Amino acid sequence: MYIKKMVLHNFKSFSSNNSEDEDIEIPFASGVNYLVGNNNVGKTTILNALDFLTTGGKKENVITKGHEQENVSVTIVIDNVNPFAGSLKKYNPYINNHQLILKRSSEENTVKQGKDGKEKNVKFDIKKVRVFNYQKNQFENPTGIGNTITDLIDPQIVYADMHNEDYQNFGTTKTTGKLIQIITKEFQTGPEFVALKEAHKKAFGDNGIQKYLNDTERNIDEILNDQFGDSKMEFKFDFPNVNDLIKKGNILSTENGIETDISEKGNGLQRALALAIIQVYSKVSTKDENTQFLIDEPEIYLHPKAQDKLIDSLVNLSKNGDQVFITTHSPYILRHYREDNDSIIVLSLKKEGNQKEIDFVDSLLFSHTSIGEVTYKAFGVPNVDLHQLLFTKIYIYWIRNKKTKDSSLSAFDNDFLQSECNKQSLPLQSYFPRVRGKWKAEQQRTIPYIVRNEIDHPETLDDPNRNVWNEDNLKQSIDCLLVIYKGLNINNTID
Repeated sequence: MYIKKMVLHNFKSFSSNNSEDEDIEIPFASGVNYLVGNNNVGKTTILNALDFLTTGGKKENVITKGHEQENVSVTIVIDNVNPFAGSLKKYNPYINNHQLILKRSSEENTVKQGKDGKEKNVKFDIKKVRVFNYQKNQFENPTGIGNTITDLIDPQIVYADMHNEDYQNFGTTKTTGKLIQIITKEFQTGPEFVALKEAHKKAFGDNGIQKYLNDTERNIDEILNDQFGDSKMEFKFDFPNVNDLIKKGNILSTENGIETDISEKGNGLQRALALAIIQVYSKVSTKDENTQFLIDEPEIYLHPKAQDKLIDSLVNLSKNGDQVFITTHSPYILRHYREDNDSIIVLSLKKEGNQKEIDFVDSLLFSHTSIGEVTYKAFGVPNVDLHQLLFTKIYIYWIRNKKTKDSSLSAFDNDFLQSECNKQSLPLQSYFPRVRGKWKAEQQRTIPYIVRNEIDHPETLDDPNRNVWNEDNLKQSIDCLLVIYKGLNINNTID
């Protein structure tokens, strides 16, 4: 079971322009979902949206600025849903083709729901989570659904810019609580726990606290008998559920011999603790936990090898049935992307109107996802990987379609690149070839040709008075090659 799609309507920076057709739809993979883009493009907002769906909030805190008179909503489609048992059976009538749709909205309305003859009016507002009824084509709210929503989706969020108190929560729906539950199963049936039960019985039984309460019980009984008739009351102290005992726990940090509750420490340590707990949890968790881990910029405070270890843990969780969402700027994080299990979602701002623009893997140029392309599209950072991929693809295309026998790079530049660069008003530049360690006569070459040769032959950069390209040249070349590649309509036929 995993979140297949999210639909945002006027949620924070994702404006829908008051049109249902323009709602923001974001598909997700069942594995790791990488949300990539510059600051302030809405990556963390997607995490906020899932948080809002499960925990609620005030409309004024989540509505898009300028759309205050409209409604705000977050909808998710959960896929691979099997029939439920126990308290969750109420969801079964709403499952269609193994899908379940949940929604939280500020729209206030009333619907008739229930079986024929027993229908009743139910009022909706932002406080209620709604479930879509496929048969009646309407959203409804089964009794008690607000209290059981976390049994369906259970987001564990590590934000980048705030304390992460949830990871100090030992409750059964929290990661720390789950971790403790898993690793203490043997203890819960062991002699120490049995001894604890016996000690509780002794302390709270007839020879313990109970003997101090006997007189109070008799006094209460006398008053009740006098005022309400014959009755008998007694105080009873059952042994607490093990989960209730665990909930009372907390985490202490010791520095220089001084113990401090972790909640009083800074965000850096709290965040490090949260990520450490997730990594340990990934080693002991079992399949089909159906938890969503939302990690905001995991690269913060972590060197590249530590980033690798963290992502390995998150990938392991995804293999066990958990779903992972990551916002990131880090190529070290992105290189863990698996085409069969994960998704890359690139967020950027359109130049006109400051509107959000979202691209997905299948809308990128290359069928085999290029981290170089993702990095350039998301952050505008020119990189060698994308340049070489574009140059090679175009060069191979030219070889397969050229009319001359010469397949050299010089012929490629003379017969093809120069005319294509000229169309883009990209002038030729001086270039000095170097053969067997000796400089040759100056030539006029295209910037893509020069950049490609100097990437492949860094020895040509030895003389600073000759062929030294810079990042501006790299960007010029990439932009030029992108135009050429799209114009050729290669469509990934070159591997």
